[in-house]
Order: sequence, then structure tokens, then C-alpha cells
Amino acid sequence: FTAEVETQKSKIVTSGSLQGVIYPSTPNAPKKKLPSLTKETTYKVTVPETVLRPSDGSATMTCTINDGMKKQIKIPRGLKKDDTFTFTHTDLGTDKVFTSTLSSIPGMDVVQFKPMIWTSVSSAFVKGSADQHSTTTTTTGTAVEKLKREAREKMLEQVVEHECNACLGMTFNVTTDSSGESRN
Repeated sequence: FTAEVETQKSKIVTSGSLQGVIYPSTPNAPKKKLPSLTKETTYKVTVPETVLRPSDGSATMTCTINDGMKKQIKIPRGLKKDDTFTFTHTDLGTDKVFTSTLSSIPGMDVVQFKPMIWTSVSSAFVKGSADQHSTTTTTTGTAVEKLKREAREKMLEQVVEHECNACLGMTFNVTTDSSGESRN
């Protein structure tokens, strides 16, 4: 959950699974687990020159890892410029998960079903805020695309947590709610 009070914008990301009807596994399906998609990598970094005093443990820095991905990390207490430390980054392997709106992927067999998973992402903007959505189709489309991308990423994290390699039958619903426009 994040809330940015100064821009009068709030965003909520939630997810979970529904324990309900689950189809039985294919009778001849192998009973072994899929190999883990998660990969941990340890990096050694140097505290930048901009940190003049020893860190109080709340100072952060940004470093680039994994083909240009930026990661913000906390500088451990007591470290200052030119000191080095290590941190571990966990890559969930969501890029290796098959996703489809179809109930099966052509050429592949579904051998096991898991509980249905869901994700919800909502973003609220107070009328007149600095970050207000424009009424233009392009801006609204871009905002919805970002929310859908965030929902998909959260969904893929759950797929990996459930030890699966595919998420089938994905759907996205987009709704609007103008009930809060007058701060009601």
C-alpha cells in the first residue's frame, strides 16, 4: 500500500488466492516439483561520494543490476563514501512464466491446476491534484496500461509462490468510480 499525501494520490495493490474448485491433476503427470524459478544474486557495491557522513541506516542509494534494472537499497549504518558492502537481490523469475488469456497454450499440456489467484490495483486521484488524470484518451490509456502492468507483475509473483510456471485464463477488468470527485 502506498499513499502520497502531498499529491493527493493513493494507490492500493492487493492480491490473494481463492480456495475453491480445483481440477484434479492429469493421472500420468509427474509428481515432482518444478525447478524453482527464483534466483538470488549477491552484489558488492561502493557507497557513493555524496554520502559524506556515516550512514544512520536510513540513507539510500540507487544501483543498476540485471541488464539495466535500477534498484534502491539502504546503506548500512556506519558506512560512508568509498566503503563497500554486499546485498542480495532476489529475482523471482517471473519472466520465465507463461501467461495467456487462453485456458491452455497450444502445444503444451496442463498437468496440474492450482487455486485461482487474483490481483487488484486501484489508483485514486482527487480532483485538482497535481497528478490528476487528464480526460484525454491517450493519458487515460497510459494510466490504465501502467495499472494493468502492475497487476500482471503482482499476479506473476503469486504464480511463482504457488510453484507454477504458467498463468492461464488471465482477464483484466477496468472500471471507473467518480464517487470521490467531490471528496465524498
